[in-house]
Amino acid sequence: MNSINEAMIFAAGFGKRMLPLTRKTPKPLLKINNKSIITYQIERLIELKFQNILVNGHHLFDELNHQLKIYSPFVKVIYEEEILETGGGLLNSIKQKMFKNLKSPKLLINGDIFWREKKNCPIETIINNWTKKMDLLLVLKEKNNFLGYNGKGDFSLENKNEKISRLLKTTRNNYVFTGLQIINPNILDDSKKKFSLREVFLRSIVKKKIYGFIDNNDWYHISNTDDLKEINKIF
Repeated sequence: MNSINEAMIFAAGFGKRMLPLTRKTPKPLLKINNKSIITYQIERLIELKFQNILVNGHHLFDELNHQLKIYSPFVKVIYEEEILETGGGLLNSIKQKMFKNLKSPKLLINGDIFWREKKNCPIETIINNWTKKMDLLLVLKEKNNFLGYNGKGDFSLENKNEKISRLLKTTRNNYVFTGLQIINPNILDDSKKKFSLREVFLRSIVKKKIYGFIDNNDWYHISNTDDLKEINKIF
């Protein structure tokens, strides 16, 4: 379908804000409408003909691995002996040669994000708008239009009139990173083992190589048990 056909889903975290639910269940396996969050993500990727989907795990790894076995060989679950955060997790997968093409752009998804498609598929949209001039392309949502989100926002847009805009950090950031992105893995600094991709975002802002677009689907911020209950009420 497209030139970007490898993805990684980040699913290694402890999900502490979702306790007590995450004592026995990894956060990505929590259910919305009787179906786990990560299942929605994986099935959409398979529908879009992704050839290689990696999932990193640590907390309650055996449960995660067991639940995702049905998606083999499309999905490979990687055990991390220690949590490496998003950047370290991606770099670890590259170093282990888990991707088929180590240098090509990769689609990355946080394993606890959830959206409901209304007009378009955000995965298709992000792929269709990726160009070689970018190091990163992020799917964003207005912070006031992101159900359950109460933070201060992550980014501002350099040009609000463009469909795709370079991203900035200002004193008032009205847009939130949804957890869905494309990255050129060649920009990663392999001198560190454990790091967040947020560090990479900030470096890319300085280089003017990070872009974003505002998605028009319904996005749900699941940070605590009340958020999960609220979403299940909606469904």
